[in-house]
Amino acid sequence: MIPPLFLRPLLLRPLLLRPLPSGPVASPLAFLLAAAFLPFAAGVSRAAEWDQVVAGYGNLEWIAGLGGESPNNGNEWNFADGRDAREAELSEPHSAMGDLNGNVLVADKNAHAIRLIRPDGTLHTIAGTNVAGHNGDGPATQRQLNGPQNAYPLPDGSFYIMDTGNRMIRKVDPAGMMTTLITEQNAWLSRGLWVKRDGSLIYYCTTTSLHRWTPAMGNNPGTVMASVFQECGNIDVAANGDVYVTDRTLSQVFRVAPDATPATFTPVVVAGTGGNDDDGPGSNGTAALELGLRGVRGIAFHPLGGYFLATHKGGDIWYVDTAGKAWVTVNGNDGSVHNPSPQPLPAAGMTIAEPRCVSVAINGDLLMATNDAGYIRRARFTGPVSPAPALQAGMTGSGGFRLEWAGADDKWYRVDSASDPSGSWVPRSVLAPPYSGPNSWTDPESAEFSRQFYRVREFRNWPN
Repeated sequence: MIPPLFLRPLLLRPLLLRPLPSGPVASPLAFLLAAAFLPFAAGVSRAAEWDQVVAGYGNLEWIAGLGGESPNNGNEWNFADGRDAREAELSEPHSAMGDLNGNVLVADKNAHAIRLIRPDGTLHTIAGTNVAGHNGDGPATQRQLNGPQNAYPLPDGSFYIMDTGNRMIRKVDPAGMMTTLITEQNAWLSRGLWVKRDGSLIYYCTTTSLHRWTPAMGNNPGTVMASVFQECGNIDVAANGDVYVTDRTLSQVFRVAPDATPATFTPVVVAGTGGNDDDGPGSNGTAALELGLRGVRGIAFHPLGGYFLATHKGGDIWYVDTAGKAWVTVNGNDGSVHNPSPQPLPAAGMTIAEPRCVSVAINGDLLMATNDAGYIRRARFTGPVSPAPALQAGMTGSGGFRLEWAGADDKWYRVDSASDPSGSWVPRSVLAPPYSGPNSWTDPESAEFSRQFYRVREFRNWPN
């Protein structure tokens, strides 16, 4: 059996509530959704590791993009808000990332906006006005962006924008208000952006440098960690904290220690020969350092320890396992191929073209933005889940409703509530370690809980 890796909703099931020491017995039913992941079994071959990775996903599906393309890759937006995302003309989208609720955020670069694809398949603009420019901070849908290349969601419902043309990194809070965090006055921003899930650390790339930023730096640029790149692509962070950077021009992937400085950094290449070669499925099992990864651009870690790569000019999605061997997960080219039919992984036939990014969503789905014409693809995570732990509930002395559950001290949890468990769930809180005492959350707005339902979800510790 494939070990569970990610959050995956269970069927809602009622749990009898027990009294807490601080209050009387609670009478209503509550609901719990939970999952956990297990470590990769020692001694399993790396080919089996790749098999295990692809077996954890369903078919690769087309979820957004109508496929129109102007001769100069301009703004193709057709004002498709509220419609099926597959009816939307995307304009060279540069990233697709998933949040905790199953939404997909798309950086629609040449239309100067951030789109959101809801689980029901509809598309909505959540930042930008579809016109390039800058008009300050405020409500995100009224603020102009300029060629955004990344939209990075956090579990609390906020997201961060690599506003490349404005040389800014912007934050949009859960209420939809945009603020500017970082302004780079002397360098062009590239595509790479990574935000720690509590917002306390940001890594980002300019064209040739990797930077580290913390809130203590204010609106100033982050400190430079390494400056050996020719054209930074995307970045992701391994479980041990190392930062991995793709270089589209060098066609290589670099590893950078989290405490690196330009004076101490020595380039460490982990994938790519640096040539202009384009290897494909016939090279499965080859060491990543011996592969031609032409135009490598996207990168995303998988909890088993390996990582996915998207080769923009090669047209493929690779998985590099923990032994450094590479395997084609989705095959493609640098043309305009687009196979809209669901494809099982590994997708060996010509399925995609020019992937700009690959990402692993918070809920485990595999996502990619492909083709100048602008298609978003998804393979849903289908791995098994662990049983739900026990949930307790009771009234606190202040009159709020308290949830308590037996959980791990190092896990992150999400609390949702609903008046009807078959209807819409409202995100209420994200709980981060460390905890003082048992895992618990108090709803200060609910003194009357007989008609209120709650659920608690655990999600993965890493990748971020």
